[in-house]
Amino acid sequence: MGGNKRIFPTMDTLKGMLKSYEAWVASNPDVVGDFETTAKWVSYFIAGRISSSNVVSELVYTLSNMLVFYNDRIIDRARNAKENSVLRLQSKLCYRLKVTLTTLEYSEVFIEISARRLFGQTGKWLVIALIQVFKAAGRLFILRHSTSDIITSPPIASLNRRALGKQRKGAAAEVPPANDDVNLMQSQHSITFQLKRSGRIIRKVEGAPPIQYRDFKLHVENTEAAKTQIPRELLTAEYLYISKPLIHLAAMGLFGRRSWKQYMVALSMDLYSIHLYRQRRHLMSKQQKLELSRRCINLMYFLVRSPFYENYTQSRLERLLDLLARTVPMAKMVAGPLKDYIPQWQSTYFYLWST
Repeated sequence: MGGNKRIFPTMDTLKGMLKSYEAWVASNPDVVGDFETTAKWVSYFIAGRISSSNVVSELVYTLSNMLVFYNDRIIDRARNAKENSVLRLQSKLCYRLKVTLTTLEYSEVFIEISARRLFGQTGKWLVIALIQVFKAAGRLFILRHSTSDIITSPPIASLNRRALGKQRKGAAAEVPPANDDVNLMQSQHSITFQLKRSGRIIRKVEGAPPIQYRDFKLHVENTEAAKTQIPRELLTAEYLYISKPLIHLAAMGLFGRRSWKQYMVALSMDLYSIHLYRQRRHLMSKQQKLELSRRCINLMYFLVRSPFYENYTQSRLERLLDLLARTVPMAKMVAGPLKDYIPQWQSTYFYLWST
């Protein structure tokens, strides 16, 4: 009995500490951001300095990303904005799937490194294949059963802490405006709901405003949500992009990791998906255009991916680092270790099967 009495206060204490931490994060997002940045830099300093440094540094980096993600969710709930809107506009299952995919994306490299250490190359590639199959299935499910019009990477993006800080300061400085009867009536009575299967926005009967205030239009926020449904013409481009990792993995199995054929398969699929989007740019939402811009920038990664890296980029990059080490004062302290670590980073991070 005495043992049981000791357990419950400990659990209560842990819960209290967790609530205190969440309250502190919600009220001090800037300080939290500085701590998160420090944790990420620790992983860079660990690399190459201790045995098994790639595993340890990747673990630290993964935990730092997970901490950022967890803190973002705390800040999000405290703001009562995005979290509530997500749960209102899509099913809880889709949101939980997004959380799972985001968590998997942050920890994916660590899982691959650990699988190689524990099970060898065969186990590593089996784990990679399972991860990519799950990610592709999850992305397809989200695309079909939520209001997301394009799959971002990660599915739940990090919050912009600076923008949130400016909004908070601006809101504190603003004086609440005088109540407007019409706006108040509209905000009180513009009540809508979304059908789960079709995604159609419907206004409730009791949500209709008095006849003198009716405009027979849906609430602006919900109308925007309806507009973000992906047009049928763009589904092919997104399906192609989602399936690219699986097709590329199959090409690697057929032609080899350092074959130009598997490289061109992945590059061609990315280029064709972007081409399909650009052909129908007038149908794209703002979110789709932003994500398409990110994908265009990510094409630069093909410069440091095998076999292009070994045949073209590596020698030129090494000559550049040697030149900086000889001509720029103090640059040798950075260029030397960077030259040693780049091959390991290239083989670990700049792979083609993940998007």
